[in-house]
Amino acid sequence: MIKYILLLFVFASSYYTFTFGKSLWTDDQNKIGGFGAVLISFLSAAATVVFMLTGNE
Repeated sequence: MIKYILLLFVFASSYYTFTFGKSLWTDDQNKIGGFGAVLISFLSAAATVVFMLTGNE
């Protein structure tokens, strides 16, 4: 149960990072910074899911 609560927290923080990257890309016209923020949000969420759900019980 605690794994799913932690995953919810990770997804919430990844969503915040994703929207920040989207804002950088569109509002500030900073495509490199926006792409980097979006990439970091996806990679961190994917790594967390893989390590938490495929780890030893």
